[in-house]
Amino acid sequence: MAEAQKRRVKGTDPAKIKKKSRMEIAYEELKQGIMSNRLKPGEMIGENYLTTVFQMSRTPIREAIRRLESEGLVEVKDGVGTFVTEISSEEIADAYEVRKALEILAVKTAIFHFSEEETAHLETCFRALYERVRHGGNVTVDEYADADWMLHDLIIMKSHNRFVKTAMDAICMNLKRYQYMSVKAFQNVEKSMEEHLEIIQGIREQNLEKVTQILDVHIEF
Repeated sequence: MAEAQKRRVKGTDPAKIKKKSRMEIAYEELKQGIMSNRLKPGEMIGENYLTTVFQMSRTPIREAIRRLESEGLVEVKDGVGTFVTEISSEEIADAYEVRKALEILAVKTAIFHFSEEETAHLETCFRALYERVRHGGNVTVDEYADADWMLHDLIIMKSHNRFVKTAMDAICMNLKRYQYMSVKAFQNVEKSMEEHLEIIQGIREQNLEKVTQILDVHIEF
């Protein structure tokens, strides 16, 4: 496991320790490895190995693991070890169903609070990706995920419903993790980009009916 996993878990940059605690560094690096699917579902994460990679004692490593466990990203099996949480297709489908309901609710107020600068920036980002795909280029998982969440996070943030924000926060990390694992999201990137551009245009026009109809189709696992 050591060499292969080492490429997926970054070592500690000593300069970072001055700005963040050792626990925070270990937590953020492990979380990113899990979220991006570099650390696979069911994969064991060894404490001894992590102390070497991060150049830390067991205490901050264990604190980071406890935090990840509380967020449902790892499972600690007594006497066995720590494992990246496995997820089923049913769980992913359920999470997307909840996301759709929350986002459609959020957009009812959010649609009136986007500035022209924000919609123009979103359109520029998605238009660039769309044109690249149309001309035979590729869009990476990271590029797709970053652009996708830039728009959808703004819809939640601009909602005036704090309960929607709280509920989305509770599932957001797993949703982002699922996205990296979802092959379906990349079966037709061009169509997905078109839908994003239509959503942005609908927001610009403050056309709630149009946006909710597109979201209902767009947010699917």
